[in-house]
Amino acid sequence: MRLTRIGFLMTLIASPLCMEAENLDVKRIEIDKEKSVDFLSCDAIGKQGLILTTKDDDNQKNTQKGHNRLTFTKYDTLLNKVTSVDAEFSRKDNIDQITKGNDLYRLSMEKNGEFELLFIDGEKMKPILSTGDIGKRIVISYNQVMGDYVYMAGTQKGLPFVYALNAKTGAGKMTNLTVPSKKKFSIMSFETDDNQNEAHLFIKEKQDKGYVMKLYVFADGALKNEMAMAPDAEDKYPATAFASKMSDGSYIISGTYSDKDTKGTVRSIGVFLKKVENGKTSYSTYINYLDLKNFTSYMTERRQKKIEKKKARKEEKGDEYTINYNMLPYKIIEENGKYLLVGEAYYPTYITVPVTQVKTNAQGGTYTTTTYKREFDGYFYTHYFVMEFDKNGKMGWSNSAPLEVLKSWVPRRHLSINKKAQALEVFYPSFGHMNHVSYSYGGEELLKEEVTYVEDDVKLKRYSGLDTEYWYDNTFLSSGLLKIKDDDGKHRIFSINRIKCDR
Repeated sequence: MRLTRIGFLMTLIASPLCMEAENLDVKRIEIDKEKSVDFLSCDAIGKQGLILTTKDDDNQKNTQKGHNRLTFTKYDTLLNKVTSVDAEFSRKDNIDQITKGNDLYRLSMEKNGEFELLFIDGEKMKPILSTGDIGKRIVISYNQVMGDYVYMAGTQKGLPFVYALNAKTGAGKMTNLTVPSKKKFSIMSFETDDNQNEAHLFIKEKQDKGYVMKLYVFADGALKNEMAMAPDAEDKYPATAFASKMSDGSYIISGTYSDKDTKGTVRSIGVFLKKVENGKTSYSTYINYLDLKNFTSYMTERRQKKIEKKKARKEEKGDEYTINYNMLPYKIIEENGKYLLVGEAYYPTYITVPVTQVKTNAQGGTYTTTTYKREFDGYFYTHYFVMEFDKNGKMGWSNSAPLEVLKSWVPRRHLSINKKAQALEVFYPSFGHMNHVSYSYGGEELLKEEVTYVEDDVKLKRYSGLDTEYWYDNTFLSSGLLKIKDDDGKHRIFSINRIKCDR
């Protein structure tokens, strides 16, 4: 694979609030796409750098049946190649690759319970393969990594479980969870809290008096705690839930809620907050999305006015006007005795694709038919919000802003949020540029910048092939296949970009 470098021309576009120019440091390498090579993923491993996973069809001799030989190449944070290692892994389709801290985990799970886990220490680049069997009729909903353990959450024969596998030793432990019946529960979320070394699983159970949320806390491969939260508001149904452990040992549960028309889905009409101490709920707060400042600012002015009129008419009648969203909240941020909640709004997109078939008629002749099917085309992100609340769950200031152009194949958080002494800084990527917004702790927007980087000697034929994720500090990793046209003509490259935003 031929490695080349190209330069960048940086252009700054800032609002009148911009007080000083953003210092944007962009480094890039590109690798020519050879016919036999597939680029499977490019994953950030913190300040150790990144790992590029590839498969070369010309390097598959003498591999184990049903396996591919993969190459894992490590680059440092300056995009210098460090080393590479080969490892064989299952060629099945149901594969999940996760990075956590400095390490990489590649997991394959079958319905019959057989699994393979490839663990690569990002510092030593030494692969460790674990295999096993956790039972038949397995459906995995979430995979998470915390400490030395890979946690798999899902159902076995229709009932929920969490399996914790030690990536270094291969030892595993199954935890079966009790629910009323197979048809009266759903797994809401399963996420990790890196600061507390915990994994949090939420299950929603349907009971006679409404939905009960249960939080299961895992640490060091075992179930450490569980707590239940009974329904406390009519016509408000939990859609998603996430836990943040506070410095006093309590948990603040943030999530989204639905009304009777959207219950049972992830669509929601607002956010909720619950504080749980020693298994007891001390407060519950429900906030309509339309009560958040500038929440509809990403819309056209005409559409915003239309929503404002509908909201006003509803309020005159004593009713509540709502709009539905998919929302991905962040962990709660503590700041000077107050708390901050951030969330990203998104929705699924679909495309219509033709399906052509050749059929045979009764006379033995053939004819062609074309039908059309709807296919999922990723999630599109519209905007985000920031909201402050106090120790009693009462909302203080709030603000919202558009997310420009962002798209991903799985729900993903895109914002880098930094607490500074006088301001809350938000960084996020978009196609071809970085965005920086700064808020005072009173909710005022202090600064808004957009920094665009444009290639000075290459014409991109398709820019949207890049996938951008948070890397470390104020640094982002952007990578993907691109079609370009340069002095060598039209060809495909795999582009890796390090985008560092300094202030």
